[in-house]
Amino acid sequence: MVTVLRWFFFVFFSTFFLVSQADAATPYVGGSTGFAFLNGDKLTINGMYLGDPEYDTGAAFSGALGMDFDGYRLEGEVAYQKNEIDNLGSDVSVLSVMVNGYLDFQFEKSKIIPFISAGVSYANVDVDALGDDGSDGLLAFQLGAGVGFQVSPTVTVDAKYRYFTAADPEIEIGSSKLEMDINSHNLLFGFRVCF
Repeated sequence: MVTVLRWFFFVFFSTFFLVSQADAATPYVGGSTGFAFLNGDKLTINGMYLGDPEYDTGAAFSGALGMDFDGYRLEGEVAYQKNEIDNLGSDVSVLSVMVNGYLDFQFEKSKIIPFISAGVSYANVDVDALGDDGSDGLLAFQLGAGVGFQVSPTVTVDAKYRYFTAADPEIEIGSSKLEMDINSHNLLFGFRVCF
């Protein structure tokens, strides 16, 4: 958790520095919520392969601070998602601190703005299982695409798809060592407000 906070402050203050240095850019805040479809190809405990886990559809949330450079954007984002593992009474949550870049495809006189995105982050993966919990911090990436609709000159709402993946966590839970894949397909609905 301490490492996540350090990453948060690094991303926040780096983005804030960009905000203060870029006169031609417009700062914004944003948020998203939606559905997280977590999947993975393996689940092992103490080296014993338990099969491919099946996850319930989970919830995802995020908040961001960024800069709009009129055609591309750069932002710092904190995101959280949680999914339950079917029939195991266990759950997996991911807290990530992400640096995202966006490329907006703006068309003259159109309020509809398609975009693509990519990001890199520090992610903390927490697993609650076997009557205990454990976590691992690791590097993560995401790719996305979506479409925004400009409600007003300062407010945009959007819908986006993101593919999120992380290095395989190795989590100590009690005396057991759990290894798994983290891959998630997320469908998010959000907004951003420019200043």
